[in-house]
Amino acid sequence: MKHIIWHKIVYAFLWLGFTAYYKLFHNYHFRIYRPKSKTYLVLSNHNSDGDQFMVGIPLVRHMYYVASEHLFRQGLASKLIRFLAAPIVRKKGNEGKSTIKDITYALDHGANVCLFVEGNRSFNGETGWISSSNGALVKNSGAGLITFRLDGGYLRTPRWAAYRRKGPEYGHVIHEYTKEDLASMTEDEVTEAIKRDVYTNAYTFQKEHPEKYTGKNLAEHLETLLFVCPKCHGIDTMTSIGDRFYCSCGLDLKINEYCFFESSGKGPVPFETVYDWDKWQRSYLKENIGSIKKEYTDKPFFSHERQMLSRINIMKDTDLMCEGKMELFSDRLEITGPDCKNVFTLNDIAAISVTKMMTLFFSTKDGGYYEIKSESIRTGVGYVMMYRYLTGKDYI
Repeated sequence: MKHIIWHKIVYAFLWLGFTAYYKLFHNYHFRIYRPKSKTYLVLSNHNSDGDQFMVGIPLVRHMYYVASEHLFRQGLASKLIRFLAAPIVRKKGNEGKSTIKDITYALDHGANVCLFVEGNRSFNGETGWISSSNGALVKNSGAGLITFRLDGGYLRTPRWAAYRRKGPEYGHVIHEYTKEDLASMTEDEVTEAIKRDVYTNAYTFQKEHPEKYTGKNLAEHLETLLFVCPKCHGIDTMTSIGDRFYCSCGLDLKINEYCFFESSGKGPVPFETVYDWDKWQRSYLKENIGSIKKEYTDKPFFSHERQMLSRINIMKDTDLMCEGKMELFSDRLEITGPDCKNVFTLNDIAAISVTKMMTLFFSTKDGGYYEIKSESIRTGVGYVMMYRYLTGKDYI
């Protein structure tokens, strides 16, 4: 591959610095692993923005990483990333099929590749949906497979949180499958092995290995994930401040340093963990979407000011289209400003996803690709979840 020698030199230099940094400042626990395969694909779960470093540290040898395309629209920083590491690009809010060709090309030319197999960081602490296409990718790659699992990172840096915590992180090589091993497995068997190996639940792990994750304002911005109240069933009625998480109906909780909910002295605790609450709100919305749609016939599910809609030019920049209020109705998404109004029917949206805490990406069936940023704290998960249930899809 072009410039691979340069990338290997950079990688080796950065490996030394990041190994020292993560051991010292992240309390990162790992063991060095020497792969048997000459060329391999590493598949891992995804918990934090630093996962690429924590996967790379125990494996030592150079890898190319699959990264979201938004990293390539950051001006000088993006140019530096491309120059030093040349990540493989993957579009958000899109099926990402074009990525497979680039991964295969790298493997065919003797490079190793790391892919965060969920395609997105976990919001609730559980490993997310894994596409069956990963089995086909591995089988057709001609390379070995290493499965890797990260623990502790979600509790240290919850995707929904305003602030980081202090606490341990762990990285484990779970299994290496050589080309010979993979030759005797079907695509479905490979997919199931991947799902089994990289699966984790942060709260189950915490119960088994309890550690304090200390920090300030432990509940702040939790409403970006948990947007349905279990007491009154209100949508987008939750508020966070400091360690407290509460609803206008009177529900009032707080999060402790072990990452579990406890009462703030104003009633019972409906759920022990963020994961439990999130699973409940998914089930509640899915089972009741028909009656909820009737209740919201003449009003939006969500209405948020200070939103910025842009059209995305892949690998280049964005063109700002509208600044104003965003509203999600049962059949459409609207962004309206003083001099603009953009309406996207839900049936015309091909896919939608969220990056970081709440930035939305979506593609339309006519080939459009868009980004919605927010200058106010609001849910991103809620828009994705409601879109999927309203259009007859499951939330994954």
